[in-house]
Amino acid sequence: MEKTKRYTSSDIAKQILAEPVTVRKYSQMLEEKGYVFERDSKDHRRYTDVDLTAFKHLTALRNNSTSVEESITHIAHLYHHNLSIFPTDTTTLQQEESPLLTLMKRQEEFNIKILERLERQEQRQLERDQNLILALRESQETKKQLAVAKNLGDSIE
Repeated sequence: MEKTKRYTSSDIAKQILAEPVTVRKYSQMLEEKGYVFERDSKDHRRYTDVDLTAFKHLTALRNNSTSVEESITHIAHLYHHNLSIFPTDTTTLQQEESPLLTLMKRQEEFNIKILERLERQEQRQLERDQNLILALRESQETKKQLAVAKNLGDSIE
């Protein structure tokens, strides 16, 4: 009879690069959604390879900006439907994210174009202001020259 490996919350935490307290928190949240973990004689959770895979998938969801609640709900949903956390069972999730990712990419491209337009508009306004200041200075210089010429003309007469 083959003995299945069991993990502690510390073992799981090392695998998913988190703190044991985080694993316990996620475990409690999963249990609230109906996920069942094995327990030892002291009522401590003992995690299986399937649980480890679930935590790795949960971490991947979190790293992709999925909220904790959404991630927990997704993992619990897979558990309740006896689906494993492997690519064949998670393709639906990836398909659901695809339109969102496409929208995010389009929005980012749109934002970049808007910023470029704003920068061009600011540059045109700066050039216009500089030209206006130059024209005002030239006008003032011309008025000074006319005033000097008029004073010279008055003093000659």
